[in-house]
Order: sequence, then structure tokens, then C-alpha cells
Amino acid sequence: MNFKIDAVLPAPAESLWALFFDVRRVAGLIPGCEDVRETQPQLAYSALMKQKIGPFKFEVPTQIAVEDMQAPQRVRVRATGRDKFTGTTIDVLLAVALQPATEGGTRLEVDATLQIAGRLATLGYPVVKKKSEELFAEFEKRLRAELEIA
Repeated sequence: MNFKIDAVLPAPAESLWALFFDVRRVAGLIPGCEDVRETQPQLAYSALMKQKIGPFKFEVPTQIAVEDMQAPQRVRVRATGRDKFTGTTIDVLLAVALQPATEGGTRLEVDATLQIAGRLATLGYPVVKKKSEELFAEFEKRLRAELEIA
């Protein structure tokens, strides 16, 4: 499954970059993200992702690795994990780009590829896709609210 965010945000790229690498602040923007830890400064993280999709609740201990970075313009991150109760595995490749917007602020472009296997995948593509789209929309909403406060 592929997802995209293309938004103009009212902040300079450097401020957004600093927010994205402040693990405590960015964790609060991601629905269901808990217990985030930086295991290698700006390179590796761990987190617990909790979600409910259809009849399934799952907790996925997740390892997050920065695969490529050019601060403060772009970063590519891979997150992988497995829920021990449902056998659900996730593999997410996330590419984030920040560019000056012609109308002011910064254009945020996010391209995400999500692969899910196990019991969660049995719900079918439409159910999982809808929930994933809701989570991305909630992330963007929380990000905008965070920028208004800062």
C-alpha cells in the first residue's frame, strides 16, 4: 500500500527537521506510538505501535532505522515489527522531503509504502487502507496543531 502527504506547513524546514528528530515530540504526533527510544542518535529508534483495526488489537514492537538523510531536506526511514499475539508483521518505508514553498512556509512531501502480513492482512486491503489513511490524516492534523503551539 502506498500513501502520500503533500502539504504546505507554516514553518521553516529547519524547524520541521528539528521537530521530526525530537523523538518525544514526534511520537506524540503519531497515533498509537508509545515508548519511543533513540537507540543510536539520529540513526535508530525503537517504539511500540498500538492500534485497533477491525476486530484486531495489536501491539507491534517496532525498530526504526534511518536509511538515508540529507539534513534538513530529506530523510528515508524504515520501520519493521511483529505483533507476537496476532503474528502481524509490518514493514514501512517512509521518504520525507522538505522544500521551501512558493507561498511561504515549507512543503512537506511524504511517500510511504506499507506492507502488512499475518492476521491483520486477512481483513483485506480496503479495511487496512482506510485505517492507514485515517492514521496519516491524524498525523498531519496533529503536526499542524503542534506548529501552531510552537
